[in-house]
Amino acid sequence: MKYINKKNPKITYKKRPGAYAIIIRKEDNKIGIVTDGKDYFYLGGGIEESETALDALKRELIEESGYSLKNIREFDKVGSYIYAEKHGYLEVIASVYIGEFDKKVTNPIEKDHVVLWINPQEYIGKMCREWQEYILNEFINNFDKFM
Repeated sequence: MKYINKKNPKITYKKRPGAYAIIIRKEDNKIGIVTDGKDYFYLGGGIEESETALDALKRELIEESGYSLKNIREFDKVGSYIYAEKHGYLEVIASVYIGEFDKKVTNPIEKDHVVLWINPQEYIGKMCREWQEYILNEFINNFDKFM
């Protein structure tokens, strides 16, 4: 696992493992990301105590989009030290997957999350977190493997 920034030794960070997905749509070479009207980020979120990364990813996708996943593959795992307004200082450990939407199983619970279908190159420099930028660049560098 690669850490994309350095830890401040004067700060105590709370570990925050999470599972996230880059949703691909092969017919037009676009990927699905989420916006809350202010920031852009990947679908997914924190792994709860009794969950595996894949369990958390599936739960988060249903909460945020209402869709189940198919063709799920591991992509990368990165660490990052961040400050989040709601949670304080965190050591994010992000397990990132590539997948596709499968079936609509419910209406999304998180009403402020909107899925956008984007050209990945057009969102360089726009993702919410530094680790998400790193993942986007890694995805673009491996684009032909997935699309």
